[in-house]
Amino acid sequence: MTEAAPRESSLRGTLTYADYLQMDDGRQYELIEGELILTPSPGFLHQHIAASVGGLLRAYVDKHNMGLVLFVPFDVVLADNLVLQPDVLYLSRERFDLLTENCLKGAPDLVVEVLSLASGRRDRLEKSRLYLKHGVKEYWVVDPFAQTVEIFSAGEKGWLLAGAYGPEDTLSSPLLPGFSANGEEIFRLPEGLVL
Repeated sequence: MTEAAPRESSLRGTLTYADYLQMDDGRQYELIEGELILTPSPGFLHQHIAASVGGLLRAYVDKHNMGLVLFVPFDVVLADNLVLQPDVLYLSRERFDLLTENCLKGAPDLVVEVLSLASGRRDRLEKSRLYLKHGVKEYWVVDPFAQTVEIFSAGEKGWLLAGAYGPEDTLSSPLLPGFSANGEEIFRLPEGLVL
């Protein structure tokens, strides 16, 4: 379960990126509207699926020289009190000026969040709203348990469902013309592995 990091109650909602950078206890956090949130390490299924999605995106983006694809942990600083770590992100070449050695200072073009029991609600609701508010153009929600990928495009009043896919479907992305991926590639486990 995702939980708030221990701290003085008077600091709730007042922390900044500078405070976040001072955290040095070996744990991974996100900073959501000034509140430090502990994010436990994801399990195998989460990591395997995130790597599959990221690999498919990276192959397409690299082949077409469109930008870059990065993986967690990497800080996305959307505001001084808002630091998120999406599982996978795509940044177009035209927006490379947002990239520093330590973080991305602004919104990526595309964010992928792989749901887990600890983060599912936060990823679907709170983080999706924040990504939209700060300019993410496309948001993928991958559910390892339901074996679904939902792709949302930013609209004037909220996210618009561009497509919902399962293992039997071929995914496409409105943001990445010509991109397609077999859903089975995302959810397939290595041969012989049983969870």
